[in-house]
Amino acid sequence: MPEIQYGNKTITFELSFAERKTLEIAVLPDQTVFVKAPNGKPLDKVLQRVQNRARWILKQQAYFASFPNSEPSKEYVSGETFRYLGKQYLLKVIALNSDLNGELSGKECVKMIGGTIRVYTKAKDFPHVKDLMDRWYRAHAERKFAKRIDICSQMMQKYGIKRPPVEIRVMKNRWGSFTSSGKVLLNPRLIEWPTYCIDYVILHELCHLKYPHHSKAFYQLLNTVLPEWREIKSRLEMSV
Repeated sequence: MPEIQYGNKTITFELSFAERKTLEIAVLPDQTVFVKAPNGKPLDKVLQRVQNRARWILKQQAYFASFPNSEPSKEYVSGETFRYLGKQYLLKVIALNSDLNGELSGKECVKMIGGTIRVYTKAKDFPHVKDLMDRWYRAHAERKFAKRIDICSQMMQKYGIKRPPVEIRVMKNRWGSFTSSGKVLLNPRLIEWPTYCIDYVILHELCHLKYPHHSKAFYQLLNTVLPEWREIKSRLEMSV
């Protein structure tokens, strides 16, 4: 892994090359540094650019380090709380009963009732309950995201941006992404956040349909369609 020295600090980063015109440096909430460089760019030139941005990189890492660690891993047991569209819900894991013939009375499902998310299951073990919850979240994400991308795409028509194909994909460090083929990828975990957060991620990726890179023109367009994007971005970055 490439690295540079800045004072008494060592900055390591993950480097990838792609068909692009500019070099991009990103610091993720876990303080990982990613560098995307144009194909053919000499390594010494890349290292120099990172060196020039070292102070900013360390400042971003310190910013993210100032926040408390993310919430502990879920065990998927009754009493835990889970988010859906920005609200907290209490999880209740309910075992399905068997009749005299050993048949389960009822079908496995997940239901939202009042302030609870209830998982009706034949097995209360962690992998099984998590799988039921993941499928429930994904089904709701598919419906919600489809509706929001229709609405956001209508907003962007005046800028010559049409509705792109969308795919829901689990991503470790991103809420959304834009592929070279023009497809928008959305993290199913976005369904945990309020609608305005979902719209921000969608609008951000739609802006990439017109401006593939984080150029000045890209941010001008994003500022126009969503002036409060910085505040929303900061909130999401704490939990990706």
